[in-house]
Amino acid sequence: MSEAAAIIVFGLLSGLMVWVAWRRGFFVFDHQPWEVPVRFAHVAVAFAIYFASTFLSSYFFLFLQNKGIFKSTISLASWFNFSASSFVLIGFIILLLILPKKIRSGIWRRPTNAPKTVFQDIWVALFAWAVAFPLVLFLSQLLELFLSFFFNIEQLPDQVAVKFLKMTFEHPLYFILSVFSIVVLAPLIEETLFRGFLQTFIRQHLGSKQAIWITSACFSFFHYSSEQGMGNIPIIGSLFVLALFLGYLYERQRTLMAPMALHASFNAISVMNIYFLGGYAGGI
Repeated sequence: MSEAAAIIVFGLLSGLMVWVAWRRGFFVFDHQPWEVPVRFAHVAVAFAIYFASTFLSSYFFLFLQNKGIFKSTISLASWFNFSASSFVLIGFIILLLILPKKIRSGIWRRPTNAPKTVFQDIWVALFAWAVAFPLVLFLSQLLELFLSFFFNIEQLPDQVAVKFLKMTFEHPLYFILSVFSIVVLAPLIEETLFRGFLQTFIRQHLGSKQAIWITSACFSFFHYSSEQGMGNIPIIGSLFVLALFLGYLYERQRTLMAPMALHASFNAISVMNIYFLGGYAGGI
């Protein structure tokens, strides 16, 4: 299938799925107050945990490399990525346990007149994936076509996470560590950080819609890397669309479980697409 044909197919499919979602009332949710006393200091500490854990892990693994513990770059990178993500998650768990119960429970799940089960949250997340995935692919392909047409760029660099994932294909242990980091740890960490802390904080001052848009922009630009070059444009653009769905799902379902499930399913399908079909991830 040609690139233009793929764009048309994904465009039609995404339009159809958005229409189906609209007809089913997916984009309608109540606007009951959701007041969680998350302060700027809480958000700052959460981001500090993320960056400090990554920074300290890099020095620790550099020390181990100098001691000759790791025999290859792929082994060093795999264990570093897995360990740094694990340390961040542990730090978030400790932070949430320290915070008052009202904040901890409010971030995870807010009270509602019609309580939702975990199964319902996951089901809605899977439906959201069916709507978001073709739209994300459509936008990424469209942006790649734009870069090819106006800047004569035929081959864009892979996203850093995708490049690293492909490096582990011939190493089962490192592949498992990489997949676990992408499918499990990344959704837990990023949803807690961006939707749980940042979006909750912004919502108190600007409202739900503004919080979704601002948090989505922060989330997408968070994945910028100089190594990705012009590839940052389709990566950030497609991730922004995904982030809108993640933020909306958090507001709609009133729990972090829903965006975590959507994020995990999106990353899982992207990994399978890359591994089995060599296809584009759409940002992971």
